[in-house]
Amino acid sequence: MKTYEAKSEKEAVELAAKDLGKPAEEVEYFVVSDVKKLFGHKVTIGIFTIADVVEYAVNYLETVCEMLELPIHAEASLDDDIIKININTDVAPRVIGKNGETLRSLNELTRSAIFNRFGGHYRILLNCDNYKDDKYAKLIRIAKRQAYQVKKTGITAVLDPMTSDERRVIHNALSNDPNITTVSEGTGHNRHLTIRRVERPAQVEEIKVEEEVEEETKEEE
Repeated sequence: MKTYEAKSEKEAVELAAKDLGKPAEEVEYFVVSDVKKLFGHKVTIGIFTIADVVEYAVNYLETVCEMLELPIHAEASLDDDIIKININTDVAPRVIGKNGETLRSLNELTRSAIFNRFGGHYRILLNCDNYKDDKYAKLIRIAKRQAYQVKKTGITAVLDPMTSDERRVIHNALSNDPNITTVSEGTGHNRHLTIRRVERPAQVEEIKVEEEVEEETKEEE
């Protein structure tokens, strides 16, 4: 966290804006301290960086798992604005849970904690023992089989509910097929994909992936 100190909140924000190279009205900050003295006034504001968010996410996750008696070590990286956290542990089945439900709950807890702490929406993706990679591969195989049947029969396929990152993976996996479109339907934990046979411009798939990012933000809210 970077801090800026001045005689007033406005001056502190202006200092931060100059340092960050952006207009003062675009600076997101919080007041660390506001001290009034007999012969002066000192205000300190804080600016969070993405590194602060990543560090907080890792510490929060490790603390929660310790409380749940799940010994883990978490390592984070930033990839395309997604904070990816890989969990190393000797109790992977317990961390993952049945059908990945525990891992998903930990993911949602971490997102909520970050929102409450920083007041912004950050995309978080937890993985443990390559669970997500294996699941992505399985979902892609299923989606491609369903897409083949949809092209043959013209009957829309309805996939099981899945998370936004899983839907996005399938959107991408089928995006090069000119005779298939994927559509997200439903809300919350019931949100799922349908695969339909349809002629459409290739650029539509790019829009669908962007929609999944927007939907992920809504789910966090």
